[in-house]
Amino acid sequence: MKRIMIVLVGVFLVFTLSACTDLIDTSDNSMTEDELRDFIIDVINEESVDKDSYTQEELQLLIESLLPEARYDTTYDLDSFQSTVINMLADVRNGVLGVSVLTAEGGGSGSGVIYKKEGNDYYMVTNEHVVDGATSINIIYEKNGLLFEISNSNIELLGADPVTDLAVLKFSSSELFSVIPLSDSYDLQLGEFVYAIGNPLGYDYYGTVTMGVVSGLARFVNDGDFDATLLQHDAAISPGNSGGALVNINGELVGINNMKLVQDYVSGINFAIPSNTVRRVVEDLEDDGVVTRPYLGISTYATVNVCGLDYGVCVDVQPLGAAEEAGLENGDVIIGYKTQMMEEFLEVFNFNDLREAILNSSVGDEIVLRYYRNGTIYESDPATLDVHPDDR
Repeated sequence: MKRIMIVLVGVFLVFTLSACTDLIDTSDNSMTEDELRDFIIDVINEESVDKDSYTQEELQLLIESLLPEARYDTTYDLDSFQSTVINMLADVRNGVLGVSVLTAEGGGSGSGVIYKKEGNDYYMVTNEHVVDGATSINIIYEKNGLLFEISNSNIELLGADPVTDLAVLKFSSSELFSVIPLSDSYDLQLGEFVYAIGNPLGYDYYGTVTMGVVSGLARFVNDGDFDATLLQHDAAISPGNSGGALVNINGELVGINNMKLVQDYVSGINFAIPSNTVRRVVEDLEDDGVVTRPYLGISTYATVNVCGLDYGVCVDVQPLGAAEEAGLENGDVIIGYKTQMMEEFLEVFNFNDLREAILNSSVGDEIVLRYYRNGTIYESDPATLDVHPDDR
């Protein structure tokens, strides 16, 4: 009898925990949960069932075979979901402002995202290409449908980095703007909802919101000075969205929009600088006005693993780098990367994963590498990231 009661409890839990399930629908009729419980008890109490001859597993299979085929109807509260998104965007939109720039050749406009506040001082991240060559920068914000300006005299360009296309502005204002928290972009998943906020085509369309999904997690782009790994998404952006926010459903910044593919036969291929890259770069720009890149000290083929594995980065170790200090040798395959701030290894499936992890680290970080050598997986000795030779 004890075995029978265990089975009953297990079956009851399956249906009790289905909080959103109203009916179990069969081809002929519908049963409430109470009716279904009675049905199972009747099965157990049938004289034709020799309960002592069945194990718990066998009795459970018998009960399942006698149950009518179930179809669960689940109700979702879409009104509540939509209200949550609307309220989130109302707050986040107040942290995405306009950036107007004058240069020797003319002028232009873009967007910027407030990521920090100290007293009346706000810190804003935007694209380097938005402020490149600026002789004057003004910040534009909206209030009650009207546009207002924060003048150049209250704005300081703390630094800009063309390699990652990021720049940091600091300005003072008594206005209450929202601060948008940065997410962990390593947690992003393909298909996750994202919202782009910015000022496409100038301020007639101030604060435009578009929606899409994450389309790609690590897209390496090299275009002139720009050389970094980006997120791909399909939330519509246009000129003027540059420097604007890409946020998740929780209102956290997952990226800074910076470019799109513009071709007659292409649609919806847009890119953003991941929030983890943003976090690491703005710290350097705030402190020093320039970005000092860390140096791992490896060379590899970007798209081919010549060591024969179908994942990881097959390396040649360069002298005087962190990889050499960590004990790696030519032909090792890096499959994991961790700094002293991380509890778990980042999985490294390809070179884009590794280069993003390095870019998101800082000079002086202590790292540990997980690597494959001669059929065995090892964890390296700790090593310290030094300054990239090009930045020395």
